[in-house]
Amino acid sequence: MRWLCYNSLFQQLRRNRKELRGRFLNRVLALLAAAICLLALVSCGGNNNNQYTLSNGNTITNPKNSIKNRAYISNQYSGNLQIVDSATDLTAFFSSSFTNNNTTNQIADLSVNIAVGVSATFLVVSPNAATTAVYDPLAISMDLVNNMTQTTTATIGLPTWAAMAVFSPDSNTLYVPTGNVAISGSTPGAVELISVPNTAISTYIPIPSVRWVALNPAGSMLLAFADNADTMWVTDVTGTTYTPTAIAGFSRPVNAFFSSDGNTAYVLNCGNQCGGSAPPSVAKFDMTSQTIISTTEVGGATVGLLNGTTLYVAGYASGNNGTLDIVDTTTMTRTTANSIPINDGQQWKMAINNNKLYIGAKTCNNTVTGCLSVVNLATGTPDAPLPPLGPVTGMLSVPNRNVMYVIQGGKLNIYDTTTDQLQKTQLAFRGALYDVVQIDK
Repeated sequence: MRWLCYNSLFQQLRRNRKELRGRFLNRVLALLAAAICLLALVSCGGNNNNQYTLSNGNTITNPKNSIKNRAYISNQYSGNLQIVDSATDLTAFFSSSFTNNNTTNQIADLSVNIAVGVSATFLVVSPNAATTAVYDPLAISMDLVNNMTQTTTATIGLPTWAAMAVFSPDSNTLYVPTGNVAISGSTPGAVELISVPNTAISTYIPIPSVRWVALNPAGSMLLAFADNADTMWVTDVTGTTYTPTAIAGFSRPVNAFFSSDGNTAYVLNCGNQCGGSAPPSVAKFDMTSQTIISTTEVGGATVGLLNGTTLYVAGYASGNNGTLDIVDTTTMTRTTANSIPINDGQQWKMAINNNKLYIGAKTCNNTVTGCLSVVNLATGTPDAPLPPLGPVTGMLSVPNRNVMYVIQGGKLNIYDTTTDQLQKTQLAFRGALYDVVQIDK
């Protein structure tokens, strides 16, 4: 059955996107070759108890279930999720290793993985950690992975492509914005509501050109944003019918972060960085009255991270540098008198580790310096620029370690946050990696 699905997709790609034909066929052949190699490894190198040897020399019986502190890494090339123990930077079935510039690289061509789809990009873990949603950009679908059994349990086709998704707090609903979907009698665009227990789209909320969504802590109010609008849409999702309300007064809003009680949303206005007329800013929005209370101007605003009452906001308007600003949400004032300069590019990933703020851009010049910036929060100054290693698509602050996993240019780079340098042990996977999430908290 899986082969029939692959064959159907292959025929479609051959008709519509001839240039992808070779890539898809090579991917299928690579998967077959990996399977043959794996069978050979099992039959020749294993034993009757299906025991295998990890790269650290330990022998295990069931490699997939033996990995603790699991991090999933999506692989665009194979459509699999690579499984890594984030406490030890180990995975099973290392086929070889090499040392380069004092860095030991483990080649994990036969590493333990979860087969998902044709491709795999962004990942979303449910709040109860039971499910991981995986986006397949070639099949245009969301795949649901059971984190306990480590198997794909469902594939839900989407009407058009998506760029993100968010789970409800009870983990039962996945909200997926699809900005190009045709809506009868209305402007294209809707948020698809996927029922996780029923593994199907249950309904949709029509919102023009919707690209991003944010959900309040109670899971009762959904905020939605389009790429080229000065409007934010607010929808009560507690009932059975949904009526979005358009709120004006913003300038290209792209995201929102909520106070712990859910009464206030801090909305990022991308502003003139995204074609708006006003400068980038953070708007304090009262969820009860649905009005803007105040606005604080920042250097750029495409990504943010709320840590308690401190909001970190980064963006890139123009020139050689992007900006980072720190906003005290209790007073809605900037604690950065001048924006902290960071690398150029479209900033969209952010994580904190060891009092260091890592900021990643999906596009940048990537010549002298790269798309990854690090700011020392203790001093409020940027650390030395890092080398050009390609666009940042995934980032994970590893729990209980001074380590940051960063997907750059399709590769996993493991940084020591005490030095901002790549640590000695690295993992190299076959394919093009995209995103990384922590499963075991």
